[in-house]
Amino acid sequence: MANEKKSAAGNRREFVRTNIPLAERLASVVIVVLLAGIGLAIAIKGKHFDPNLFAVRTDSLKSTAVAVEGKTGTALSTPAIKPAAENPVAAKPAAAEEGSAEGGAEGSGTTPKPAEKGEPMEIALDGLKPMSPTEFYNSDNLYEKIDGRSPAYQSFNVQQLRCRTFSVVAAAGSFVDIYEYRFDSPVDAFGMFALERDPKGQPLDFAPDGYSGEMGYFYRQGAVYVQIIASDVKPETLALAKAIAQNRAQVLPVDDSGLAGRRKLPAAGMIADSVSFVPENAQGQADFKEVFQAKYNSDGAELPFFIMVATPDAAAKAWQSFQDFCARFGKAEVLPDVNGGKIFSAQVFGKWKVIYQREGELGGVFDATDAAKARAFIEKYLRGEIK
Repeated sequence: MANEKKSAAGNRREFVRTNIPLAERLASVVIVVLLAGIGLAIAIKGKHFDPNLFAVRTDSLKSTAVAVEGKTGTALSTPAIKPAAENPVAAKPAAAEEGSAEGGAEGSGTTPKPAEKGEPMEIALDGLKPMSPTEFYNSDNLYEKIDGRSPAYQSFNVQQLRCRTFSVVAAAGSFVDIYEYRFDSPVDAFGMFALERDPKGQPLDFAPDGYSGEMGYFYRQGAVYVQIIASDVKPETLALAKAIAQNRAQVLPVDDSGLAGRRKLPAAGMIADSVSFVPENAQGQADFKEVFQAKYNSDGAELPFFIMVATPDAAAKAWQSFQDFCARFGKAEVLPDVNGGKIFSAQVFGKWKVIYQREGELGGVFDATDAAKARAFIEKYLRGEIK
């Protein structure tokens, strides 16, 4: 029975159960006990880790190991490592270290080619003692020696690194590291040298393409980029570092093939250590390849200047193409010839260009703020007044 009480609202009545059936009470007790049991089971399970619970089912990957025509499989039957340029710090599998064909570059099935042993680096100078054998590296495994810098060297077609460390007898604990990077051509060697050039370096009197830094000497000779790095600034260490640099400059062959443009850059007014090399697409032009650039002080203005050497037909084509480009994006004007050289000037995006072409040579001033000084510089160069 339930009691009925009249609510304060008048017409509203409240229904209150005062007698709970036994079945409902038992059901409530059972539910509470079950919840407690579930919580206890979870607590016990949480304290005991089952490794098999998360084990990888390798048989489920078999379908992805099948070779896909025209693409690399998504799962290989042997471990793979990325090429040095993409993953220079990746550890090679044991099979790769033993020269196995398994576990090479990703998707290639081959290991990096081991560096061939060349002639040991021997330097006959008093006060110098080898600390280690000569080391050799090629383009494939260069990352093992210089880690993250190797992609830049590979982009300039490095062929080999030969290096060795020598101790300085007169200075305990001091040593000198010698690196000789051999490239496929003098042009590429110069390109890498120019890319790493220190603008604060001092020119060398024994290597035209070189400079000295606080603790070393750096220069390009032939197809070799040489780095002589001292361990400290002790007088004995620095003196031997310079002697080594001079020794290597005398031993390495001189070869300036492909550097005709570099040799045509005038020395007068050149800002020290401003020479650079652009292998392709200089000035944003597909026809401008193997371009040498430098900055000059002329009549109180700083003028960027470039030179490209090519066949007469290629130079004439590139000159005309550049003139059309400048006329399309700015204002171009053909100027009178000077000493056999054709010239045009153009203002593009607020900066001036004065470009010449004479036989197999093309060059000019670019990104100048003073058109008159840029034109005067080019005319003096063509007349042979700037050398």
